[in-house]
Amino acid sequence: MGRAGALTEAEKRAIWGWRAEGLKLSDIATRADRSRNAVKRFLDQPDATPGYVGNQNARKFTGPAQTRVLNKLRAAPRSPLKALTMQVNTGRSQSKPVSRETVRRNMADDLSFRRAIVRQPLSRENRLRRVAFAMQNLNKIEEHRKVIFTDEKKFNLDGPDGYSGQWVRTGEFPDRVRRHTGGGSVMFWMAISSAGKMALLKTPARITSENYVAMLESSRVATIVSETHPEGWTFMQDNAPAHVARNTKSFFAREGWHVMDWPAYSPDLNPVENVWSIMSRRMYAGNRQYESLSELEAEIMEVWASITNAEVGSLVTGWNARLHRCVNMEGANVQNV
Repeated sequence: MGRAGALTEAEKRAIWGWRAEGLKLSDIATRADRSRNAVKRFLDQPDATPGYVGNQNARKFTGPAQTRVLNKLRAAPRSPLKALTMQVNTGRSQSKPVSRETVRRNMADDLSFRRAIVRQPLSRENRLRRVAFAMQNLNKIEEHRKVIFTDEKKFNLDGPDGYSGQWVRTGEFPDRVRRHTGGGSVMFWMAISSAGKMALLKTPARITSENYVAMLESSRVATIVSETHPEGWTFMQDNAPAHVARNTKSFFAREGWHVMDWPAYSPDLNPVENVWSIMSRRMYAGNRQYESLSELEAEIMEVWASITNAEVGSLVTGWNARLHRCVNMEGANVQNV
């Protein structure tokens, strides 16, 4: 339970800032040391009288009524308030039906619309393979230090992938826009290890086996990695078509690269994903957008330069803990930092 009393102006500014960063209501309440309801009342009614808590005797949903509304919204997310009110009053024994205003208020207090979590669906076989992989590599700390983790990511002019909105005060409009036409993006490939940053390379928008192999050859990745890991190293990549094509496998065999057998649908096990997240937060801080691809690319390289080898090394050091979580969660998706 958080502190009681009206929110101060400093607390209000902090709450708006945390909400703009995309924090969940419960996390904001924890940071502010306030109750979840107090934070929600302020975000819903920022101009309300300080300390206002509404009518404590207002009618509330019963459990079954809320379930009926929730089922209706899941089946038809844009159901009108009239239809939802009929759902609430279905089967009620009271002579006085619940009003639309009561339904609207209860929905605002108890229900919220959230985007689905973006994760790969995992079958039972996928989960078993992930557990087997984690068990095979668990607690092999010395071998972990030799792994070169890699991954690709697309960066957009308008913001990170999945951007669809922005929290604003009631009556205001987002200060961030999507181009109707003319947007653009660039693709980059990253390699990291326990020693820190290995490489960040621009790739074609569509990665094929031919241009993937050409990139690895021309960038002298093997030379750079060998100099950093003279005791030997293991190359990690996901199972993208270009990575597992016959031509790519021939290149690895010809060059003598030891490639890790990575489980399908497992980006959550790759510490490179955390580095991408750090870069995205810094690049798009303050709702920043970019006017040209050259400006975007320059910022990518600048942010990459600002990340220290110590930061990257700590993420790779935490890989063993991530494998532990995978085993404990029976192969379910492991939440990234």
